[in-house]
Parts: sequence; structure tokens; C-alpha cells
Amino acid sequence: MTANIPLFLESQLSQPHVSLTPTTDPNLHELSITRRPSPLPDVPETGALRKVATRLAKNPLTNLSEEARKAAAALQVEPERAALLVTEQPNGVSLMSEIAVPGGSLYVIECRAWTRMLYPLYQPRIAALSLAVPAPKLLDDSDDDGPLAQARCEFANPQELANLVRETVTGTLGVPKADYSDSIMQRGVSEPLLVILVRVTFADDSPSRLVPVVVDGISRLSSAAKTRTGKSVAGAADAVVEDLLRDPASLRRSIRDEVAAYNAAYQRGLSDEVVRVGQAATVPVRLVVGARNGDDTEVNL
Repeated sequence: MTANIPLFLESQLSQPHVSLTPTTDPNLHELSITRRPSPLPDVPETGALRKVATRLAKNPLTNLSEEARKAAAALQVEPERAALLVTEQPNGVSLMSEIAVPGGSLYVIECRAWTRMLYPLYQPRIAALSLAVPAPKLLDDSDDDGPLAQARCEFANPQELANLVRETVTGTLGVPKADYSDSIMQRGVSEPLLVILVRVTFADDSPSRLVPVVVDGISRLSSAAKTRTGKSVAGAADAVVEDLLRDPASLRRSIRDEVAAYNAAYQRGLSDEVVRVGQAATVPVRLVVGARNGDDTEVNL
């Protein structure tokens, strides 16, 4: 799986500025916003997510493991929409988007994901740096039925994975013009991130895990973490790693609590914290759920 070559360039176009209304927090009086944040939806219940995973299993264009299907479903902010997109249509027309890659096609769903459930691994922008933890090689993954539209990689232990993620976030935000946090504060993330599902194993026999990995848009993801937390570069990286090391149930509870606190605060008016969370809690993604080559068999990503 050749995830080291970005398929999409990160947008750096400037946007016109508009000012907030006088009713907002005085701390925001100099902040110009081009898209006002909105109330966030509740974190979906497991039943709605299960429907997405079930539809993924039934669509002949998708080829993910059961664990990856569950991870793809868990990301969804709007599971009803995702379930519709992956449903096989009676007329044979696919509602998934198709991306041409050398040798075949990727099938993706264009959806909105919880930012805190996405993580970076390899970042081309910092490839020239001497990283303490070398980026792992992403390899093809497969099961008894053949190749899958996902990747696999191995680390020595979970701490090595955490160290690479931390280093990737800090290194990315340290690259000139790669910190988009001011732009995200003004208008959120508008360009989708390309996400693949990666099965991570550990040489020390720690339990393997399925990680949703951003392979294009790492600058946007890292900047969104800095925006949402309102912390320094190091603090934002620590927050990403903290979420990475949580168990899935704990992470969902934490996001649910953040959403509830945000929506309650939103009703009282915009504040610095409200704008930060509202602009960065979710991001648009292109999530890879299927891969085929030119002769209708599976293809390497």
C-alpha cells in the first residue's frame, strides 16, 4: 500500500474575512470569521454505527476486515448518511466516489468524521528530518478472502507508535506555512482529509489495533488539534497522543462530554473556546473503503 504519496495537495488559498457580531465574547473582537460554528450533533449511538458496518460488509465494491468496518463506522458524525452512501443500489449505480490511482481505483465515502479519532503516521513534509522513530512501511493487508482496502504496519510497542504520532504533529506544525490553525479558527476545515484504515501490530505482543490514519491532510489534522485545544504545538501533540492511547469506549465518552459542554456553551454565545471546538471538532474526510485494479481485482493503495 503506497500511502506515502499524497493524492491531493493541501489548500493554502486565503479567504475573505468577516467580523463577528458585537454580541460575541469581547476576547474575539479582533478575530474575523468566514464561517460561524454551529451546534454539534450528539455522538451517535452504537445501533446507528452498526448499520454502517453492516452495509459495508454487504457492498461488493468494499473490501475491509470486520475490525476495519467497525472502525470506519465509529468515525461517523452522520452515520445515516454514511450508511446510505455504502448501500448497494438496485440500479447498480454506486453512491461512493471513485478515485483513479495507478493501476486501478479507490472507492471512498465522502463524510464527516470526529477529528479526535484520526491520527497521522507518515508526513512527507518532514521526511528530511531525523526522526527519533522512523516512519513504518505501510504494507498490504489481507485476510482469507484476499487483499483488503486497508494497510498494516508494525511497531516495537504502543509507546513507539505514540512517540511517532507526537513527533509527526510537532514536526508538521513546525514547517513554515503548515500551521493552518488561524485559518481553521476562522472557517473550520473545508478541504477533505484522505483517510485509510491501518492495522497496527506490536513486536512486544501488545494487542493489535485498527487506526484511522490520515495520509493526506496531516497539516490540516495537526492544525485542527491545535485549534481545538487552544494549546501550544507541544500541548496539541500531547492531546492527540492522549486520545490515541485511550480505549475506544473512553474516547467516545470524552468526545460525547466535549460535545455536550460545547452545545450548552454555544447557547450562551460565542467564546474563544466555543469557536475553537466548533470549528475543529469534526472534519470532512474521504474514507477509503474499497480498492480495485483495472481487471476488477483488488489493487494496492
